[in-house]
Amino acid sequence: MDSDVFKQLIKKMCKVNDISLRKVRFETIENIVVISMKNHLKDGVDLDCFHILNLIYQMIAPLGVKFNQQLYLYPNSKRVARVTVTFSKEDYDALNMKMKDDNLGN
Repeated sequence: MDSDVFKQLIKKMCKVNDISLRKVRFETIENIVVISMKNHLKDGVDLDCFHILNLIYQMIAPLGVKFNQQLYLYPNSKRVARVTVTFSKEDYDALNMKMKDDNLGN
């Protein structure tokens, strides 16, 4: 993909909200785009994870793009290791096109 508008926007929003850019990781595995946020609290989920998830939901909900969210726990515990949001590559590309077209219209 030439321009990952969504990734750039998430990174920019993290910077504006003083959230470490290392907090969120984007990767493509086969035909799935994974956005992963590492949790640093031993009890519960840190506020940066929730803040990033909220930013993602605010951007994608109005566009009607399909996604999945999943919590990953440490083995043999109830402690959250990370939170991921996944898209099919096709849906993620459509999201980027919608965001790019919307930005050009403004």
